[in-house]
Formats: sequence, structure tokens, C-alpha cells
Amino acid sequence: MKRITSRCTQAALAVAALVLAPAAFSQSYPAKAVKLMIPYAAGGAVDMMGRLIAKEFSDMNGQPYVVENKGGAGGAIAAADVSRAAPDGYTILVGATGPNTIVPAVYGANAGFDPIKGFIPISLIATTPYVLVSNIAVPARTVSELIAYSKANQGKVNFASSGTGGPDHLGGELFKSLAGVTDVHVPYKGSGPALIDLVAGQVQYTFVSPLPAMPLVESGKLRLLAVTGKQRSAAMPNVPAVAETVPGFDVLAWYGLFVPANTPKAVVDKIGADLKKVMAKAEVQQTFSKRGLEPQTNTPAEFSAFVSADLAKWAKIVKDAGVKAD
Repeated sequence: MKRITSRCTQAALAVAALVLAPAAFSQSYPAKAVKLMIPYAAGGAVDMMGRLIAKEFSDMNGQPYVVENKGGAGGAIAAADVSRAAPDGYTILVGATGPNTIVPAVYGANAGFDPIKGFIPISLIATTPYVLVSNIAVPARTVSELIAYSKANQGKVNFASSGTGGPDHLGGELFKSLAGVTDVHVPYKGSGPALIDLVAGQVQYTFVSPLPAMPLVESGKLRLLAVTGKQRSAAMPNVPAVAETVPGFDVLAWYGLFVPANTPKAVVDKIGADLKKVMAKAEVQQTFSKRGLEPQTNTPAEFSAFVSADLAKWAKIVKDAGVKAD
């Protein structure tokens, strides 16, 4: 009888340990340095967000949050690394539209990771529309005038992108499809060279991040026609959305935090709660807004649904446009 009682006690203790372990782990998390993986080179919007969040998290938790920039393959290399990392909360991806939904939409199984099963999406950080800008010699000051100009010059109007399969390229393909134009895609190796040729008149328009485009608009070298979200941007309320002329057009850049699949829920909740505290700070919101970013957070379930819908959207655009991986 004593032996049976002893075994029951041991079993009860084992069950209790399994139940209490996640809670104990979350209470001690983080107990060492945490890596924030940035899927691009230093200096861009994602890098800025990652470094700001790393500092805030470090101050909040008393542990170093180390930023690691690992660019390449449209962000897929970093995303793949994080998907294969230990699911313990000590490797976090500062993800974005490109690596988390567009690359998988273009490359499919060859992306090097599963965009849905490989991660737990924690929360959005921010969103931002792209802008539609044109060469100043193009006789169009509105989206409707650009469409009319394209239809009057079928096959002679070129739009630039930072490379095949990027959001600016796929945004252009969506625009062509919905607006009924036959403009020619001209890919470049980055938005910088694309904008140089746009200013020079080698191409007629492009969809691009506001960060590099707005100084050229403000100096009179490019013309700003619209923003690319479903509605006008809070950062540029006087600029119309493409969707006001072309219903259904929606190209939005987004950024968020991801951890490897199977990371304990308590740790996911802890990271999400920390992020909400950071994003609620007025100075953080001001920093984001100055860069045309609209800060926002959501729950893992909401973010997961958001990512799945975005992936489906880009996959359809890729298929309809016949985009092939290089």
C-alpha cells in the first residue's frame, strides 16, 4: 500500500511540475540575452524599429536585447534562421511584409521556411502605405489622369521597382490588373537606382516607400499622386489613396514580431505585453509617426489571421500576374 501511495505521490508531483513549469519559465524570462533578428541591412525602417524596441525591452527587463542584421534573399535568410531557432523566446524576428508573406508567395516551398507553421506571430508593430510617384514630365496629376495617359500610350509607359517579386513590383502588377493598363515593368537592384532613373525620365512612375521618395517630391523632382492603402494615411491626410480611383487596390507595408513555432504561450504573452507597453509611449509613437509609420499592436490570434490573409492576397497577385522567381 505504501508503494502504491508513493507512486501516486510521485505521479502527482510530476503532473504538477508539468503544469507549473511554463509559469515558472515565464516568470524568469528573460534570464539571459535575447536576440532580435533584423532581416535587412542596418539603416532602414525595420532596423530603426528593431533597435528602438531592443533598447526599450532591455530597459524594461534588465537583460540585453542584441540586434543582429542578416539581410539577403528579400529577408528570407533571417526568417529561415528564426524559424529553426530554439522555441524559447530568446530569438525574435522583427518581421515584415517582404520576408513573411511576399517571399513565400513568390518562392513557395523554396522560400526556406513555412510562413504559417514556422512561427508564432506575436503582434503588429506598425503599418505604412507606399506612395505612387511619377516623373514630373508625365502629364498626370491624379491617379485617373495617369490611367488615362497609360491607356493612350499602351505599352509605352514603364513603371520601376526595386526588383522582381518585391512589394513595389507586385503593387504595380495589381495596379495594371485593376486599372486595365499594359504598362511595362522595369526592375532595378534597389529603390535607389529606380528613383534615379525615375527622376531622369527613363521610367514614368513607381510605387515606393515614403522614406526615400518624399525628399524628391519636396524638392520638386518627383510628383506625388497617391498613397497605396485602403484609405488615406494619417501621416499624409491630404494625399488621396489609389483605392479612391481604383477600388480594391491595397498595398500596405507592415512590421511585426515573430518567434519560432512551439514557443511557450506564457513567453509569447510576455513579449506581447512588453511590446504594448513600449508602443503606448508617446515618444515612441512620435518617432514612428515622423517616419510615416502608423504604430499599432494586436493579439497573436489577430496577427496570425492578418498574416494569413496577407499571404493569400500576395499569392493571388503573384499567380494572376504570372510572376516567376528569379
